[in-house]
Amino acid sequence: MIKKNIFSILYKYSPLNFYTNKDSHTIIKSIHNPSIGYEFDKEFSPDEIHTIWKEIRLHKRISTISIFILFIAALYEFIFPHFSLFVNNTWFINALIMLAVLLIVCNLSTLICHKLFQKRLAKLFGEYKTVKFFSGEEIDKKYYTIFKFELIKAILVIAILVSVFVCISPFEIAQNLVHKGRYPEVIKLTTVGAKIFPIAQEWYALRGYAKYKIGDYNGAITDYDMAYKLSADEFNIMNFDNKIYVKYYLGEYDSALADFDTEINKTRDINEQNQFMWDKAQFLYNIKKYDEALATYDELISKADDDRVFLLKDRLYLERAQVFKKMGDMDSARADLECAGASEDDLNNNPIPHPVLMLDEETFE
Repeated sequence: MIKKNIFSILYKYSPLNFYTNKDSHTIIKSIHNPSIGYEFDKEFSPDEIHTIWKEIRLHKRISTISIFILFIAALYEFIFPHFSLFVNNTWFINALIMLAVLLIVCNLSTLICHKLFQKRLAKLFGEYKTVKFFSGEEIDKKYYTIFKFELIKAILVIAILVSVFVCISPFEIAQNLVHKGRYPEVIKLTTVGAKIFPIAQEWYALRGYAKYKIGDYNGAITDYDMAYKLSADEFNIMNFDNKIYVKYYLGEYDSALADFDTEINKTRDINEQNQFMWDKAQFLYNIKKYDEALATYDELISKADDDRVFLLKDRLYLERAQVFKKMGDMDSARADLECAGASEDDLNNNPIPHPVLMLDEETFE
């Protein structure tokens, strides 16, 4: 008799607690439903028990491999190709979807292995009847020892994997390579990462930065556009702005303005819409389209009373004053400075920002 402890309690619910003897009968636990057993009208010998364990282990491995292959197939054939269905969902909705897919895959694979296991038992040991499985009072020392070894091994593997992922992020590795100027290596690493997990925006954002650095500007635009489409956090606008920067650098002004208009018309969030409009106003100023910039600033200032969080009215007046100054209308510029509570020195010391390339919120081109 083995003294009760945490291991013996866990063993009771483990796959290694797979048989029990009762009144010269042997009950084998189902690999699909642990509450069900298969009762045989004889007591199995140690060799027969070992044969059954080998069969269980074989079917468990087949089931695990099948689950892995089916889940990967579901990811790459359904989830990843339709990433746009998931981008705008909240995290728990996506988690529920992934969990549902995983449960379907697990149950399908396990059910198939369960049917095969039943046929295999009948072929090896004859007819059985289905009964409720219960754990016996006696614990088989041989399988209890195997259980403890496998449990400790699994805990160590999980601890190592968690430590590796906590301490060594592949995104951090790529970012460190960027800081060292090793851009071809960044492109190789992020390309592999994008193939393994293609809905992580970080791969495309980092690769876009590296491609820009080596002169692959169209490739950078494509990657930043993909990163923007995938992103649903604070990096969303950053990836969009990086795409605009590359187009600004190439002189593709009309294409950049079309991108602004698309996003302004598409977004349902008024705050995000105002942010795009403000970026567009600054872009128009930088490409010397002062009339259009002025019209955009007029609209933003008219909205500022309703949005006092994201639209800073004083700053808008200050920037519009700079547009008036470029147009030679100093009277209007001074009037806007007065509305902003600013001076002409502020006009010179706080210019409208130029487009910049950002690696992160603190790293600028």
